[in-house]
Amino acid sequence: MSDTEQKYYLDKELDPCLHFDTYLGSEITSAKKEMLEDPLSFLYKLFSSGSVKGETLINISISADVSKTFVAADFFKHIVLLESSDSSMKAIESWIRNEPGAEDQSYAAEFVCSLKGQSTGSKEQEEKARRAIKHVVKWDLTEENPLGAVELPQADCIVTVYHMEAICKDNDMYINVLKKLLSHLKIGGHLVMMAGINMTYYMVGQYKFAALNHNEEFMQKAVTEAGCTVVSAETHIRKFESPLIDYESIAYLVCRKDRVV
Repeated sequence: MSDTEQKYYLDKELDPCLHFDTYLGSEITSAKKEMLEDPLSFLYKLFSSGSVKGETLINISISADVSKTFVAADFFKHIVLLESSDSSMKAIESWIRNEPGAEDQSYAAEFVCSLKGQSTGSKEQEEKARRAIKHVVKWDLTEENPLGAVELPQADCIVTVYHMEAICKDNDMYINVLKKLLSHLKIGGHLVMMAGINMTYYMVGQYKFAALNHNEEFMQKAVTEAGCTVVSAETHIRKFESPLIDYESIAYLVCRKDRVV
């Protein structure tokens, strides 16, 4: 398939539930370790340390995944989910309403319970996350103001997982979107980023979706330009082997907002 045939995250061909099943579903155990369990472990360790804390957290992930809220709900009273894709918003809202046919996220809830040393309680963890999620808001990249008329409280923490490389078409767009996202973060608040490095595509069913090819150096430059200081940075080399996706590693950045830009 040529590059000209690649789809984009906002295209109608994106099936968020198929994306979730492909990379985070129960049949892909090697992917789950790298793309689901490791990020959840990182967040749990970070929040448990007390170095990143507060009352309000904004999460912007990809497709139907809400797993990060299972960790965040233990540390933040108010969670706001941002989403750029209409189909992904519908899938997320279906899970929040606990509708029949909603994506099964129980594995992630069970894993979070295991991080706390609990062998049971996954249903309660999901319900705790549902109660903590106060808003699901469209992050509309076609608008100069992506939130439109929606006003959000300033967040103590913003978590973005695999989203920026999916929605941004070039480096300039990445920096512009990041600045807009960080306008909703308090001075002194933290940005936590997880991203696929040197990634150009990912498959969802028969469709090939484009991803922004960027590296850790660019990410650190972008967050600095957007008003943050990098507190910590880690890179985990890819171990999950699959022709469905071509990232080389996963970067974890924790940044503190020091100024308004």
